[in-house]
Amino acid sequence: MSTLLASFNEGVGLSIAGQHEAAIRVFDRVLSQDPLHVLALSAKGSSLASLGRPADALKCFERAIDLDPETAEHYRNAALCQLELDEPEQARPLLDQALLLNPENGWREGTAAEIAQLGEVLATESGRHRTRGIGLSGKARYRHARHVLELALELHPGFPDAARALADVWAHLGDTDKRDQYTRLAGRLMRVQPA
Repeated sequence: MSTLLASFNEGVGLSIAGQHEAAIRVFDRVLSQDPLHVLALSAKGSSLASLGRPADALKCFERAIDLDPETAEHYRNAALCQLELDEPEQARPLLDQALLLNPENGWREGTAAEIAQLGEVLATESGRHRTRGIGLSGKARYRHARHVLELALELHPGFPDAARALADVWAHLGDTDKRDQYTRLAGRLMRVQPA
């Protein structure tokens, strides 16, 4: 096994173990030897995103897109960073391209689930416990979560968890009509879920 591959695998192992700072150092070492190592760029971006550094992660994913424009995951990961930065307008074309490259329904639903999970984290974390997003508070935090959750529901309209989370967000935003609308939608979607 080459030294470069061994180093990359070491970084992946560190990342899987949750040691993202150490993983980033290893990926940087790989990238210093091979600046075009797309997998190291993408893995570094994932570690940065896990550390709550979406702006830095986005740079890695954008570079990965430049080097490997046919891989849907790079676009999806860049879109997740844009959503975390509360830039849904920039996220949308990235998601569209990801779904063009990988149109499988299961992949689309998995992407919607990842986006919904981000939205739920943004809605529930606050203050010093916040690990994701750009540190918004109060209603701005709920508006940010709303943008993310609406996109998740748009990608997968049959996703009851996204509808339920949106109902909660609208409750925090003080719109009882929207809260009730999404509560009813979540209920309908739960009834049609396969057993």
